[in-house]
Amino acid sequence: MRTPARWRLGAVTAAGLSVLVTGSLPGGAAQARAQEADAALSYACRLPSGTSQEVGVRVRGTFPAAGTAGRPVQPGRVTATVTIPKATVPEVGAPGAAVVGTGELGVSVRQNGRAAAAMWPGLTTPATPIADGADLVLAASGDVPPVTPAGTGDLTFTAGKLALELSPRDAHGGVPKAAKPPIIIGCEPSGEHVLATVPVPEGTAPATPAPPKTAPPKAGKRTAAEAPGGTPAECGKFTGPNEDWYSGCVYLSGFSNVTKLKGAAILNDPEFGRPALTNLVYSLTDTGASVRQRFVSPLRSRSTFLTFGFMPTAATMEMTQRPLKPGEDYGTFEAVSDMQTGIQSVNAHMRMSIRISDVSVNGTPLDVGENCRTATDADIVLKGQMTSVLEGGTLDGSFRIPRFTGCGAGEDLGPLFNGTVSGPGNLLRVSLGATCIPDADISCPPAVPTPARTAPPPAG
Repeated sequence: MRTPARWRLGAVTAAGLSVLVTGSLPGGAAQARAQEADAALSYACRLPSGTSQEVGVRVRGTFPAAGTAGRPVQPGRVTATVTIPKATVPEVGAPGAAVVGTGELGVSVRQNGRAAAAMWPGLTTPATPIADGADLVLAASGDVPPVTPAGTGDLTFTAGKLALELSPRDAHGGVPKAAKPPIIIGCEPSGEHVLATVPVPEGTAPATPAPPKTAPPKAGKRTAAEAPGGTPAECGKFTGPNEDWYSGCVYLSGFSNVTKLKGAAILNDPEFGRPALTNLVYSLTDTGASVRQRFVSPLRSRSTFLTFGFMPTAATMEMTQRPLKPGEDYGTFEAVSDMQTGIQSVNAHMRMSIRISDVSVNGTPLDVGENCRTATDADIVLKGQMTSVLEGGTLDGSFRIPRFTGCGAGEDLGPLFNGTVSGPGNLLRVSLGATCIPDADISCPPAVPTPARTAPPPAG
């Protein structure tokens, strides 16, 4: 079962959806009275033993009576009260002891037929005693992020997956000397649970336009830059296997070392040409997040190396993504969250075919033909740590450049490239930008990140 635990992935979505502390009526009328949400819900929860148990969850909170397009709608403090039946309480703890917990509730926010996933993390419970032969009632409360509607129309909040992390306490609320590790209880909703509907009526758009988005801070010659022409039309045109997956797009940049030439090629260089966009879909998992990605076009760059240590050789490198296996995904990112810090460990896997063209040696063109490429795909595995895979960060790895074939327009130049380029131990460092989610206008347009030139500092 896939359940949200205590990770920060959803916080990116919630912040980007961003919506208002109090509703306002059209025409500057007096402040509207807030609406109270009180929903009795049913969840199927997987317990530490692996068994599933029907559990009652009561969600209460305050929502604005109305919202304004383009302005944040801010729900009030939310409490999710979870009642664990007495028959399954022994899986949580022994009578006479206590537990303290942290909860996270997934939420779907819909408007005009479009939905975006948000997370309400940081719902905390006080130390709650475990009574013998009685239900265990855990009340998890906390403030939740706002949401900003892009236009008018009813804004509907629907409860989704719920996760509880429960830690043992003694009868006085202290940490036992031989405390066991926290346990995770993941819960799936039984049916659709609407919490509240906030109307965003016509005529409530802000009188003044929102301030324009600015590009991220610049650093050196190569800077983070907004995508040419705003959010690309092809952004988000990639679908997941079911409705639990959400689509977006991102730019990446970086450096690929060629060990034999003692130099590096720039990946997705915006100064060379329009950068290649990456479409992706993402979904929450038991341990963090799962992402599937595919480049919209090949990654191209042009670099100059000193062949044999003294002869300047310039070439255009083109990297075309290939499926991991026939008929399977093209690229995968698996993010696993540390349950204490929230930092995600990210593992990425992709396969790339590398083509070389427009070669010149000491200023003289070298005709390598139109199909000078690696005989097999380069298998690339990257790893890194970051706050959230959707917020972006740096990934590193080392890969083998396969042997080349099809090089030369009259003579076989394959041995030249195999001797000077092919081989293992080539460092690849990739910088991911923030994911643009066009349906919710989060981090859009996507920005081309500045390539990381040094090893990233340890996350956290």
